[in-house]
Amino acid sequence: MKDSLIKQFLKFSYGSWLGLFLGLASTMIITRILSPDALGKASMFDLLLQVGMIITIFGTDQSFVRFFYEEEESKRGALLYNTLKIPWLSTIGMLIIVFAFYQPITNFLVGEPNFIIVIWLALGIIGQLLRRYAQLVIRMQQKGNLYSLLQIFYRVFNLLFILIFFYFVGSRFEILIWSKVVTFFLVVTIAIYFSKDYWNPKNLRINNVRHSQKEIFKYGAPYVLTLFLTWLFESFDKIALRQWSDFEELGQYSAAMRLVALVVVLRTSFSTFWTPVAYKKFENSPEDKSFFRSMSLIVSFAMFLVAIASIALRDIIVFLLGNDYVAAGMIMPFLVFMPILYTISHTTVMGINFYKKTKYHIYIALISCTVNILGNWVLVPSYGALGASISTAISFVVFFTLRTQFSLKFYKVNYPLIKIYCMIIIVLFYAVIAVVITDFWLNILVGMILIIILILLYYKDLLIIFKNRKEIFNE
Repeated sequence: MKDSLIKQFLKFSYGSWLGLFLGLASTMIITRILSPDALGKASMFDLLLQVGMIITIFGTDQSFVRFFYEEEESKRGALLYNTLKIPWLSTIGMLIIVFAFYQPITNFLVGEPNFIIVIWLALGIIGQLLRRYAQLVIRMQQKGNLYSLLQIFYRVFNLLFILIFFYFVGSRFEILIWSKVVTFFLVVTIAIYFSKDYWNPKNLRINNVRHSQKEIFKYGAPYVLTLFLTWLFESFDKIALRQWSDFEELGQYSAAMRLVALVVVLRTSFSTFWTPVAYKKFENSPEDKSFFRSMSLIVSFAMFLVAIASIALRDIIVFLLGNDYVAAGMIMPFLVFMPILYTISHTTVMGINFYKKTKYHIYIALISCTVNILGNWVLVPSYGALGASISTAISFVVFFTLRTQFSLKFYKVNYPLIKIYCMIIIVLFYAVIAVVITDFWLNILVGMILIIILILLYYKDLLIIFKNRKEIFNE
């Protein structure tokens, strides 16, 4: 690793942090020009785009990541095109289905049949597929600065087109759809230009690559069911609100999701940086388990710190959304568990990935998804968006536990699980209090007390890591 881990992380993450502020600006604008009902409809479009990503990519992105460093550097462009062959076939199949059944699909999405929405959906599916691979190429080369710039471009272009479309057509939910799809293709064009050696059509003629189509399919295929179950697990709250509530409640819930943007940025930044680093570290020195324990300690401390701060400052963040979205503040405290536990589990799940035991991802997703569906079925009809957020929190505790325990079967690391579970209980307790507390300063006071408890719980381990950082991180 040419750079220290901190430098690598900063290169990959500053785009997300700047993107966070641009995203907050976008959110302030969106929640003032669109009603919760309109925002709810736009969120359903995003939901179906996510399904499209799972079906069209067919797990091949995971194959590309896993095999990238095993392939000769001169043949990685050929590996890219090999992994893209399956997604193009699945994309064609999906688009046929989408157009054939556009009426029930769009009726579920926006409440009425709409053929124009399906056209934009088709373009969005293609655009996000290309964007996924264009960014993966840059990410796996560990070009952190370029990756961050692409994140910034995405936010800037998206906000710019929202304003342009709003100027011309007014307060319609479609402006969020149009801006997203157009931005996809602009970012893809830039990304491909800066990694054109990989996208050179000459790479199609390279045949003697290390990994065949069969290997790519065999490794990636199990991820399809896993990712679909994970999507259902992460998205059933919105589906439940669409089924048992209305677009108004769904819009409030979507706004609350935007309030946890800070934590989501950390999750995205860390996972982007962590995956290639973890694989490379394991390839070079699989017995160095202190590295993975140390990363788990650092990440869990940082995530719980941000989670507590997010809940403590939720009234300030809610103020940015406007008067129509005050209810989102009641929903937000439980939603922080989704990015928190997902991010921490990235450090504890690697045993499954290192030893290619991908079937365990299916078990994890199936069990977590079942818990979430049952939770939403029980809570949403009575408590609406708040019930959906509680169900999400509970199911992510299950998700983290399963990922960690299955991983430990194959790669035993002394993760700080007692500390992590103590903080999960503490933050859950704080989330319950935050729903009840209406006094701003009392909420802040409770948050400060919990931050002190967090520091007391972690400081000895963090001090040891700091003293031995050169040995642990090879700086």
